[in-house]
Amino acid sequence: MEWIGNRISYEDHATHFTLIISGKTEDWKFNLMFIWAFAWAMCGAVIIYMLFFTEELKGQGTYFLTFLVFWGYFFYKIIRSILWRKFGMEFIKMDEDILSLKRSLWGYGKAQTFLFNNIISFDLEKLDEKSFAKVFNDSFWVLGQGTVILKTNNKSVNFGAQISNKEGEKLIKVLNKRLKKYKSVG
Repeated sequence: MEWIGNRISYEDHATHFTLIISGKTEDWKFNLMFIWAFAWAMCGAVIIYMLFFTEELKGQGTYFLTFLVFWGYFFYKIIRSILWRKFGMEFIKMDEDILSLKRSLWGYGKAQTFLFNNIISFDLEKLDEKSFAKVFNDSFWVLGQGTVILKTNNKSVNFGAQISNKEGEKLIKVLNKRLKKYKSVG
């Protein structure tokens, strides 16, 4: 097994190639996200308690129910990010004629498959280092869209969430080399 950075590993097997991109982050970032989720949950719990078990917010029920809808949505996003950082992975598998790309949590997730004849190349997402999109995409509290683009005849698919440009360039070289190898076999 070979490594690119500390989150990307790949291996050539006899009949196929596999690559795994871990969603893990540094412990201090994970702990900060956990504290944030706990504080968010406590804020929601206080609003729920005040709304349903006291008389103080009786005239403002519509406002606070609307608030709780937004609170619930963002609580879902926080929990999803925490689970991704703890248990999430992206799997890529290439065999004789198919590339499979799967973003999974605990091994669950739907794989997208692509025929090698339809794949054009792998490229790095071109984002300005100082742009809002780049800063937001690289923030540890979001899942991110991916910095590597799989270009096919009819669509483009992003993967490789929060990979640095240096790691991304190495990853693209590895993937394009394997793509060329498997296209020539098929």
